[in-house]
Amino acid sequence: MATDRKQASDAVDLADALYTVMPMVVDHVNERLEEFGMTNTDYWALRNIDGPMPMKDLAHCMEFDPSYVTLVADRLEALDLIERQPHPTDRRVKNLVLTVKGEEFKKTIPTKLWNGSNTFSVLSKAERSQLKVLLAKIISAKGHG
Repeated sequence: MATDRKQASDAVDLADALYTVMPMVVDHVNERLEEFGMTNTDYWALRNIDGPMPMKDLAHCMEFDPSYVTLVADRLEALDLIERQPHPTDRRVKNLVLTVKGEEFKKTIPTKLWNGSNTFSVLSKAERSQLKVLLAKIISAKGHG
């Protein structure tokens, strides 16, 4: 019973820490993305587009309603970062494809977002690496319990 309480207490402490850190990350990213006329959702959509991708697949991987992805695609298209192309075998489907500008932006945006940020710089390289491994472990367990 004491072990259960300790495990629950640890979980609360970890969740509290993550709830404190996440707004710091989101606020930082949002502030930087504003400079490019993008939203956080636009950025994550851009990161998820890898090769020609049907809009419904992007909606699925981002866990969004397909109608919302249409709005995101409209914004990314207006920024000349993606274009809609017909699907090669299904006329009803439009693929989202990165433009040359979109491919370059996707490569350079991480540096533009995080250069000069102190959000993670308080951690050593080894600590950042360890944190990535631990968070990946939590993420990979999603849906397994």
